[in-house]
Amino acid sequence: MNIRFNRRGALGITAVLALGLVWWATSDVCVSAWVFQGVKVNRCPDGNFRQTVGLRVDGLAREVTGAVQVSALAHGVTENAGERLSAPVRRLEASLFLVDSEGKESPLALETPLEQEDYDFILRARVKLPALPDGDYKLRARVTTPLGTGTEEVPLALYAPARVHVLTDRPLYEPGHQVRFRALVLRAKDLSPIDGRPGTWFVTDPSGEVVLEQRMPAGPWGVVAGDFPLDRGAPTGRWTARWTSGDVSGEASFQVKPFTLPRFRVEALSTRPFWRVGESPIVEGRVVYSSGAPVADAAVDVSWNVSGEWPAPLEWLDAKAKDGLPRKARTDASGRFRLALPRVPYDLRGQATLSAWLSATDPAGDQVQGGASVLLAEDALSVSTVTELSDGLVEGYSNRVYLRATTADGQVLPGTELTVKRAWDPRDEGVSAVTDEDGVAAFQLDPGPPVNVVIPPMPVRRQPPPPPVGLSSVRDLLSDTHSPALEDQLALERWLESLHPCARFVPPEEGSIQVTLGLRVAAGGSVVDVMSEGSPLAACLASVVRARSLPPGRERMLVLTLNVFDPGLPSFYFQVLDVSGASEGLREALALAALDARDCLPGALSLPAPLPAALTWRTRPKQREVEVGWSSLPQVQGMLPAAHLSCIQSRFSRLVLRAEPESAMGVVRFTASPASGGSESEVAQATTLLGYELRVSAKAGKEELGSTKLVLSPAGLPRARLRATPVLARAGDEVRMELLRGPDFHGELPKELVLRAGEKELKEKVENKAVRFRLPEDFEGWAEATWEGAVARVYVAPRAQLALEVTPDKTAYAPGELAHLQVHTRVDGKDGPAAVGLFGVDESLSQLVPLPGTGALDDLRPAPTVSSPAFDVLDGTALAMGRIRGANAAAATLLRVSGVPQRDGGERRVSLSVSKPFEPEVELTEPFYRVLSELAVQARAWEESAPQGETLSPAGMAKLWEKALEACEKRGEAVTDAFGRRLKLSRLPPELLALTDPRAVVVNGTRLPEDVENWGAWVAREAP
Repeated sequence: MNIRFNRRGALGITAVLALGLVWWATSDVCVSAWVFQGVKVNRCPDGNFRQTVGLRVDGLAREVTGAVQVSALAHGVTENAGERLSAPVRRLEASLFLVDSEGKESPLALETPLEQEDYDFILRARVKLPALPDGDYKLRARVTTPLGTGTEEVPLALYAPARVHVLTDRPLYEPGHQVRFRALVLRAKDLSPIDGRPGTWFVTDPSGEVVLEQRMPAGPWGVVAGDFPLDRGAPTGRWTARWTSGDVSGEASFQVKPFTLPRFRVEALSTRPFWRVGESPIVEGRVVYSSGAPVADAAVDVSWNVSGEWPAPLEWLDAKAKDGLPRKARTDASGRFRLALPRVPYDLRGQATLSAWLSATDPAGDQVQGGASVLLAEDALSVSTVTELSDGLVEGYSNRVYLRATTADGQVLPGTELTVKRAWDPRDEGVSAVTDEDGVAAFQLDPGPPVNVVIPPMPVRRQPPPPPVGLSSVRDLLSDTHSPALEDQLALERWLESLHPCARFVPPEEGSIQVTLGLRVAAGGSVVDVMSEGSPLAACLASVVRARSLPPGRERMLVLTLNVFDPGLPSFYFQVLDVSGASEGLREALALAALDARDCLPGALSLPAPLPAALTWRTRPKQREVEVGWSSLPQVQGMLPAAHLSCIQSRFSRLVLRAEPESAMGVVRFTASPASGGSESEVAQATTLLGYELRVSAKAGKEELGSTKLVLSPAGLPRARLRATPVLARAGDEVRMELLRGPDFHGELPKELVLRAGEKELKEKVENKAVRFRLPEDFEGWAEATWEGAVARVYVAPRAQLALEVTPDKTAYAPGELAHLQVHTRVDGKDGPAAVGLFGVDESLSQLVPLPGTGALDDLRPAPTVSSPAFDVLDGTALAMGRIRGANAAAATLLRVSGVPQRDGGERRVSLSVSKPFEPEVELTEPFYRVLSELAVQARAWEESAPQGETLSPAGMAKLWEKALEACEKRGEAVTDAFGRRLKLSRLPPELLALTDPRAVVVNGTRLPEDVENWGAWVAREAP
């Protein structure tokens, strides 16, 4: 393009420039801010712009590409209305740095440069963090704009997913002890130790207060140790030690309380693993000092508890019964004692455990506690089952059944021949199989059609009813303490048996009634007066009490509170038939008489029985007593014997109504009902269900180990199933998958099947309804195959197997002697290094608090999720820890696995945004109070130097404010706000301006004008 300049052209350019200036002047944009500072705002700021930096990261992780955004925002304020201005800074440059935990700053390499898009004013870049050690880092952005240079940073917690386990050297401490704790941190992906991982110890007291916070990284083998001295005045209770690293932590709790280790211990053990019907269990025990010496003549108190579905005989748990469980024993010269238990009843069902709580007291009076248990078993053999079909069996089908056999006390029976027969079919020869190392045998069973299985009932142990009458409280109103004498208390308790017949007046539906009697007793002991309420029960009790006496002595006035219970007698139900309206008063009188007649009925009544006679009645006006008679009824089966009729008729001979009745007549039919708890419906009954009852017997060689019954329920075949063989495999093994179809399956078998082994997918063709896979040589963990909703799983245990041996140099040591321990570690059968922690405590500490067992570290290894443990004992943890050795046991356990553990191998990506808020009011506070302090000095000086009678007007206060500003500026103190503007009264916010009011600054009130002018209004008007 060619441009010619001439006089006209020059004038044209000048005109264009002039037009541009006019547009800038009239447009809604602050030209200077736009041109020189890169900030587009509609009005020019009063003072300087202030900027804040924004930093945003998305998806940052080590060796993973993420995004970073950097921006700057300008803040200002207008001159007139004080309107806030905010707009992005359009011209900016930035640099990114990575800051480690020690504050060292390193430039961060970018995959793409920091550039901004046309549509916004944000710098963007792609960033890939290097392979850094675990730790807390910061990403720092340094931004340069026409407004200046600013920085912003975001925290980057770069930690690999991990598992942390914390343990203490013992679970119980006293105030003043040294607590030692240790943490183990393992990478979640492969359970390898993470050396040098940063972390912090926290110790929390029972109130939740953190009493120790100490940064301490993990050392070699991922182990970090710490300790904490307990003060002698440390609070007692449960404390917590926690080690936190990134977003994971582990904690262990321990108790702090004063304690004394027991000088001796009590031990007891059943002489047999279990006891069967007809046998008399024996428990033998001993009481010994910690040194091993016997404690002779020690008293042993025993309390018992029974657990299980079978109810123990009531007399066993009755401490007063002669044929109950033994409650006391005493040690002989060797410190031993013996407990002989009653014979096991023949109604034992299943298993029951007798738990004994022992308390031994030595001759010095010290006590220790211990325990023992006695197992009662109906059968010597115990079996549990797992099937492929919800633990049920399918009729007319070859069912795969896994049976686990143990003795009654749970001892596994490996290598034992199990025989399973149909219990209802005497011709069934049964099938046999041999158990594996875990006592599990696999069978293929056709149970035949389901039958009615009768399960015998548990015996019923009815608790004896409480005494019908009990003494709740006694007060003597003539005594200063209101407490009766001891001999009176004993005499009153002897009265109770004579009051029992009155309990028949307690209605069965109420159960119990509390009655209060007032007694006046003469000095000779005779009862001279009795006060009671008007009920028949109270009247009966009062009539009996009147005939009793107390020991002679002083005069007494007693208040007795009696609890009266329904004695469990049969009761009456009656039906009133009338000619012309029977009143409710008659029904009330009949009900009271029916209660009185309860003791006339036979106690052994088991079925409702009508009376052989009906009561005829007649009421007349102004006559409250009812005319009664009896009419015989035709004899029918089940009627009450006539021998009881005369007693009953005597109780209904006199019926008195409370109110005057109308003229009426009719008959009443009575039915005797059995007492509550005496009907046939409460007798134990057998349970009948549809299923399969199997007889299982065990034999080891030629020795018969016992037999038992097993009941299984009917089940149905699913649409499709997968069966893997073997289920416990090794890397490189061949695994066979069988495809099993059910009757509801429709369609074709798949041509190929996929086995997911970790991150690899193995595909093989299906041939003859089966497929074979070869596991990778380096594979460990879980492999899964799915087909039509069916799942089959195979587990490959980790190759590395660790073994530990600890042997002392001597079998016994004298007090004060130093012991040497030899620690030997083997990895995969070969000598190898390992991290070992040794914790030793006095064994007697276990009498005060449970000590950790061998499974304390089980939570570190991920375990599969199981719907319920196989055979109620084999769970996912046992499978993952290699505690299941038998192939049948492993296959049964895998049937219960509902989900395999997912190891978290990926790092957490960091995504967050930070931007410091701009708060000009905060930055205004410091310079304002500096000037306000100087203003007070200026005001004191004016009050002292001004002529007498002169007052300080608002304008004078404004002048003093200017003098205060000038004095501060001479001292080099900043007197500007956040935008660099000099502090003017008219710019101050109302809450700060109120502090400069003359009446708030001037001390002498005579120096203020009597005419008060509003200070805020004056400043707003004059704008000083």
